[in-house]
Amino acid sequence: MEIRLQKENEALVRELVGSGRIPHTIIIEGGDSEERVNAAVLLATGALCKEQGRPCLSCPACQKALKDAHPDFFIPKPSKGLKSGILSLKDLRDNYLAQMSVRPNEADIKVFLFRDADKLLREDAQNALLKTIEEPPQNLLFIFTAESAKSMLLTVRSRARVITLRHTFSTDSDSEQAASSVIDGMISLYEYDMLKTLSSFKDKQSMTAALGVFVEKLRQALSFYSGLSTTDPEVKKLTRKLDRARILALIEVTDQAVRKLKTNINLQLLQTWLSSQYRRITWQK
Repeated sequence: MEIRLQKENEALVRELVGSGRIPHTIIIEGGDSEERVNAAVLLATGALCKEQGRPCLSCPACQKALKDAHPDFFIPKPSKGLKSGILSLKDLRDNYLAQMSVRPNEADIKVFLFRDADKLLREDAQNALLKTIEEPPQNLLFIFTAESAKSMLLTVRSRARVITLRHTFSTDSDSEQAASSVIDGMISLYEYDMLKTLSSFKDKQSMTAALGVFVEKLRQALSFYSGLSTTDPEVKKLTRKLDRARILALIEVTDQAVRKLKTNINLQLLQTWLSSQYRRITWQK
């Protein structure tokens, strides 16, 4: 497997590995499915690699991990015969839970990577993993990838470090400027500024494009709170004004607005609703 990641996402993973303080449970969200998997595999090789500057991606341990052939690297697959693409509770118990209590074969740690965990693991499977997540052995690492960490059980999410990746998308100067106006309206002390900014969108297409850029800025701000520096002045505005919890709430409500824009909803009503939601989040104590 060849690791392909945006520069910022690769730096975020490598910085975590280089810190020497990899949490025992990590949820990787954001980006697209391929980007999340690439980040997860890079993180796994970093945990398994024994060379300096890990992950080196060239030593025997890294090469085995990249080829899905390392005896201490497990990527559970959906159960055969199930159309929904899930891992059944029985297969989880029979094929993987027992392995978690066995010492590593070659590395200093065992890594379990659950790809698209929000689809792979039902609630019963997540609950079955919970006891091990709550009291994990020192030589065990769980990595879950999901479109959003909020799709995982709160009991799992609360015990995990969430890494939010940047999205890959193309944009234009008009959308960038519009997103900048949304940020300025948000940090303004006057509610009218936010409503005026959102009301300036005359069609769903332009509003969708601007909100896409805005969400990307929010995700960069989340990466800042995960330890990745930023030179983007718009992102700096957000991090000076908002904490991590507010940024997560803004991402969620903006995603809702983007979904609503794909329906027959009245644009003016949506703009008024979104403005009130933004003010509620940014003004709450």
